[in-house]
Amino acid sequence: MTGGDGRRERADRGSRGESDRGVSEFAGVAILVAITLLVTGSVGLFVLVDPGSENPGANANFSFQYLDSASVLIVTHERGDNFTAGNITFRSSRTAVRWSALANSPENSTVSPGSTVQLSRRNAYGSPVSPGDRIAVVHAPPAGNETVLDNWNGTA
Repeated sequence: MTGGDGRRERADRGSRGESDRGVSEFAGVAILVAITLLVTGSVGLFVLVDPGSENPGANANFSFQYLDSASVLIVTHERGDNFTAGNITFRSSRTAVRWSALANSPENSTVSPGSTVQLSRRNAYGSPVSPGDRIAVVHAPPAGNETVLDNWNGTA
């Protein structure tokens, strides 16, 4: 039968094992597998080559000069990044005070290599520094993680 409706043609294809449906299912599965591999590979590549890992964070070195006769600690930013004075804090077991308060400068002033502050009972630190004190220099930006830049572990 070769009717105009194409029934005979379909019957011939079916008897030979050919099917349009099998090809479209295979193509769909192949496309889904390819998309899965592409997405997984992209995520894996991003994790391995994380652009955020290139900037390790704040970095600086400080020098400390202790004056025993006056119970004063002089801190100098020797080298490293520039910082905003309001984001640098000196912490001890007794107190925490910002660089800007110690330097009597605006919170948004810049602390760059060569900048110096004094910790003593006569300024914002408010207590004498003793040889057994432990003082941390901490960078605490408004948004982000705190970083301990340096420590003074006393003279003892």
